[in-house]
Amino acid sequence: ASVRNAASTAIARCCTSAVHLEKSMGAFSVKNWGELVPFILQCVVAGNNAAAVSVATSTITTPEANEAEQLLAESAAMGALVTLRKLLEDIPNRLVKEAPATSFHDLVPALLHSLQSPSEHRRKEALSCLNSFIFPMPGSLVAHMNDYLAGLSALAADPSAEVRQLVCQGIVALLSHRAEYLQPHIASVAEFMLRATADHDPSVALEACEFWLTFASLDEEAGEMMAVVVGLFPQLLPQLLKGMVYPRDKIEELMEQNALDENGAMERSQDMAPVFHKSKTKGQTEDDSDEESDDDDDDLDDDNEWTLRKCSAASLDALSGMFGAPNILPPLLPALQEGLGHADQWVREASILALGAIADGCKEDLAPHLLQLHPFLLQQLNSPESLPQLRCIAAWTLARYASWTVDQMENANEGGGGDPSLVGQVAEALVNRMLDPHKKVQIAICSALGVFVEATGELMSPFLEPVYRVLMQALQKYGTRSRLVLFDTLGVMAEYVGSEIGRDPLPGMYVPPLLRLWNDIAMENPFDRSLLPLMECLGSSSVVCGLNYQPWALESFEMAMSTIEACTIIIAHEDDLQDIDEDMTDPIICAVDLIDGLAEGLGPNFAGLVNGSARFGQTFPNVLQSVAEHFVSGVRMSAFALLGDLARLAPSLIEAGLPQLLSEAISSIDPMHPAMCNNAVWAVGEVCVRCGEHSGPLTPHASNLVASLIPLLMGNAVDMDGNEISLPGIAENAATTMGRLASVNASFVAPELGRFLLGWCDGMSKISNPVERRDAFQGFVMAVRANPQSIQTTGSDMDEVITSILFAVVSWHIPESEIPSNLLSGEYRFEPFPSEFNELLASLRQLLHDLKTAAGEMWNQIEGQMPTNVRRLMQEVYGLS
Repeated sequence: ASVRNAASTAIARCCTSAVHLEKSMGAFSVKNWGELVPFILQCVVAGNNAAAVSVATSTITTPEANEAEQLLAESAAMGALVTLRKLLEDIPNRLVKEAPATSFHDLVPALLHSLQSPSEHRRKEALSCLNSFIFPMPGSLVAHMNDYLAGLSALAADPSAEVRQLVCQGIVALLSHRAEYLQPHIASVAEFMLRATADHDPSVALEACEFWLTFASLDEEAGEMMAVVVGLFPQLLPQLLKGMVYPRDKIEELMEQNALDENGAMERSQDMAPVFHKSKTKGQTEDDSDEESDDDDDDLDDDNEWTLRKCSAASLDALSGMFGAPNILPPLLPALQEGLGHADQWVREASILALGAIADGCKEDLAPHLLQLHPFLLQQLNSPESLPQLRCIAAWTLARYASWTVDQMENANEGGGGDPSLVGQVAEALVNRMLDPHKKVQIAICSALGVFVEATGELMSPFLEPVYRVLMQALQKYGTRSRLVLFDTLGVMAEYVGSEIGRDPLPGMYVPPLLRLWNDIAMENPFDRSLLPLMECLGSSSVVCGLNYQPWALESFEMAMSTIEACTIIIAHEDDLQDIDEDMTDPIICAVDLIDGLAEGLGPNFAGLVNGSARFGQTFPNVLQSVAEHFVSGVRMSAFALLGDLARLAPSLIEAGLPQLLSEAISSIDPMHPAMCNNAVWAVGEVCVRCGEHSGPLTPHASNLVASLIPLLMGNAVDMDGNEISLPGIAENAATTMGRLASVNASFVAPELGRFLLGWCDGMSKISNPVERRDAFQGFVMAVRANPQSIQTTGSDMDEVITSILFAVVSWHIPESEIPSNLLSGEYRFEPFPSEFNELLASLRQLLHDLKTAAGEMWNQIEGQMPTNVRRLMQEVYGLS
């Protein structure tokens, strides 16, 4: 068996390597190794026929010889199945595409036949292979889909837990990728998955639970199946609640850890999660602020293993979002109320987890119950009898209902009967538990406080002083992992509470201890990963504190510069820079981001800070140059963020090195590194703004810059293999920078305008920042004026070009809040042109009138195709009638 396993692995690795190493390993590709799949098929078929062959030859061969042949065939079939499974794990699409069609067509029936084997191992491997075919979905599986479904059904009660787990896995894969094949059978399938969710084997129950999580991710595919699933909620939802209770062996493990924490056990290295820095992007980027991070959820358990408990909670969360409170609460509330009042703290803990899981989908309908549940959660959090795990989950669930707490306070302020004290009650409860001796509770409390602050924002202002006082006590007490979450919480407070955290005496309470800790850690190891969130929270704080950060600005600046210097020297002494782990440069990135935060916070005063540094004042320009040309793209990304802010706020610091800095930024407009590319484009645009009408610094670089921006505007940036690269937000940034360059000197842009005019219009229409949109349109008008013939050299019909320009102009009038679906033809909802940009409005009016004149009789056709509200807008605002 070990030889067979090694051989199957070797075959799979050869075929996989051939995909990437075509010259040296090409002979092993599926396409060139024509005998591979036919041989696998031959072995599988031989194994299926082994018993029949044994019976047929029993009269002319000895029983021993017959058994030997049968074992040989069985062994070969197992080796073939294991090899096929490994190939399907590594290169499923290539295998389906390149294998000989005739052999491949017969492979699926052979695998289906193997499902009937008396050997558990054979059934398991055959089913695993068939499940792997679902994503690439070869025609042979489509042709035998009914047989495959029948095979799953036949194995649903298989005595082997591993086989039952694979049955669930196959059903989940079909639901995820090809739900149409399950839809006719959804009633029986859902009933089976409900029973499997309660399977005594946790691996089967977990795989079955994935069905409900996957179902909740469906869109239109759910359709008529939703009614069937809703009908199972009275049995399903209480079962999911049961699945959230820790299993007995896990409870014993947690109790042991609780005892160790009580006795002050040392932090274990395996308790540490990886630490990553947060990228600092500039300009137009996709807003992901609504996307909730799962990191806080991971902190609720003692490991990152995906368990039945986590899957049950995630499924309940997703189903509540899909079906809403009217379908979820009636079947869930009785079991939930029973669990919340249960004497067993572990059952109570699971019920509180369920309460938190349904927060997003059921919060409004739960409001009448929350008046009683909220004090209950506070009591569970503060009770000395509560298990640490109970305190953790109570804190997490309180944070999940933070928006309800805010609503209560706002309702009270408006005379609507809410409780104005709830924000203070939660803040006090969380802070009171922050010094808990249990590491898990520390982490949960810090995470919950961060989420709570995100929801409450400035409403936290009255409580900031006691909060920061306890946070700094925690800083002295916490171990490394708890401290990392505390740093994140400090960063969240800076981001969401805002300038209030810079009000005296708050900065004096938290900045000096953070700087001391930074110095202590960096003295031992400048690469210590815990320094990353520490520098990030200081950077966020320096931005919102503004000039109130000045007492510590010089120390922060010099420590950041020292970090860059120390890490650069150590990296430079590595033997081969090509083999450097890019994570080694993360401290440099965070230090550059901190310096950028100081520049944003201090504004024009930042130049004086740098020049006043006896140690780094003279070398700062050289350091900026070195990070701008660094061999790691992440360092360059942060360097360009700093470059753009220096152009805005402290241009004297970059004047001497501007030619080389511009050259590096333009050469880094590389779509293969989207974040770096984005920041480089934005930084060059800020330099253009600083240049004003003085085009001299830009003249040597203008043609290269335009050539680099055109692919971003036209959406034809490609990777090394020629595949199109999608770069969210980059077209908007490129449109802004192209406009800013044209505003400096239209002749930089005008000669090539026809090549990218349509892409420029599209990019301008997506810009959300009004100042950046103004700069883009202002440069666009100047470029068209400098080259009016470009309208006719785009390669598209003139009416299409004019329509693109018109709809770009319309973007100025689209409401910033909710955009109605019938904006173009329903009730007139367009916004007026911003009054602060009246000069640009006059330029756009004149441009559109000139385009109408140039279009001649074609204008009637263009106007006739305009939606009703666009035609009205053009008449009322731009005088086009």
